[in-house]
Amino acid sequence: MSEPETPDAASEIDEVKEIAADLRAVLPTRIEAAVQRALEAHEGGAADARVAELHALALDTAQRTRALAADVRADRISRVEDLEVVVDLLAEGLGAVRGDVARLEARTQRMEKELERVTWALDRVGTQLERLADERPAPGA
Repeated sequence: MSEPETPDAASEIDEVKEIAADLRAVLPTRIEAAVQRALEAHEGGAADARVAELHALALDTAQRTRALAADVRADRISRVEDLEVVVDLLAEGLGAVRGDVARLEARTQRMEKELERVTWALDRVGTQLERLADERPAPGA
């Protein structure tokens, strides 16, 4: 059989029962809150890591975009410079062709004048030959 309870022991048991009842009422919500805080802290850390990763990726993308823009700009400048060279060469070539055409035109004009002189000289010789032929006595006359 058990010993009779003393008033101090009974009050301590009642106190323990009260504490146990309080813990039963409060402990689940406290544990839930603690778990929620831990999850949020963990997820927040993961979110922070994701944000940091996205930030790094954005910086890398921006840097690559700037490098690509610089490459495109350099390529365009190079192409413009190439076009300048082509235009200069075409201009020089057309200038040379114009000079050649001008020289050919001058030569052609000189040749035309010479041909006119030769034609005039041949006409004179022809006229003189006709006159000589007319002045010649006919054979047997």
